[in-house]
Amino acid sequence: TACMDDHDEPNTDGYLITSPVSLGEVNYSIAQLKQDKASLFTQTQSFEEIKEDKILEGVIAANDCGGNLYQTLLLRQIDGESDQAIILKVKTTWLTPYFPLGQRIKVNLKGLYVGNYSKVPTIGQPYFTSSGNLRLGPMLLQLCATNVQLVGTPDPSCAECQPIELSPEWLRTTAYRNYKNYPQLVTVKGTIQEADGEAIFAPESLQDAGYGVDRTLVNSENNTKVTIRTSTQNDISFTVMPQGEHSFTGLLSYYSNWQVQLRSVNDIQ
Repeated sequence: TACMDDHDEPNTDGYLITSPVSLGEVNYSIAQLKQDKASLFTQTQSFEEIKEDKILEGVIAANDCGGNLYQTLLLRQIDGESDQAIILKVKTTWLTPYFPLGQRIKVNLKGLYVGNYSKVPTIGQPYFTSSGNLRLGPMLLQLCATNVQLVGTPDPSCAECQPIELSPEWLRTTAYRNYKNYPQLVTVKGTIQEADGEAIFAPESLQDAGYGVDRTLVNSENNTKVTIRTSTQNDISFTVMPQGEHSFTGLLSYYSNWQVQLRSVNDIQ
């Protein structure tokens, strides 16, 4: 085997997990989806199957590059005056090599499900939890080959990868707390209440039933609070929380309060 150059040619087609052919022309948008399915997105746990060829296009603005977002991609579309995003859930160990930040993709919604996971607008598939509850979760990886297409090459400098900076006034406005404003890539500023120079973001000793730890970001000007949520066992979770005012960029959602999940340690400035 050391001196015989006799081997099978590598099957590079087998490395592809997305569609090798075009899904067709874009005929839909994230904004249209949120408008058409408003009754779903205003509920807590609801979803339905899309049975028509609805093809939308967007850019990967957040992925699991830092291990904090599990089986989760943030798909963002800026189209004229519309700037909307939605979660695309895919069941595999690590999505970043296939879906880097700035990668444009097409998604055919036919055969997939849309609705809410908790309160967050999501594309995926239903699954049974360990408690026997039917919830909207990640779609099986093999569906990427029929429903997801890469478009061009990644451009992390594109507009969709630039976060929206949220002011304390915006965060305080009750009318903004709805599915039209999240999920989204945002930056928030403030001081972490629990930071003491030694405490890390997410020690296992503090994890909740969702294997995460919540920290409180406070704006010193008007006491506006945002939850910084971090799952355990990743680079961010073992990072010592910075003291003093910092900027934090990540995935915005809303539960009982505004919540931000960082993509990586580079999202702390």
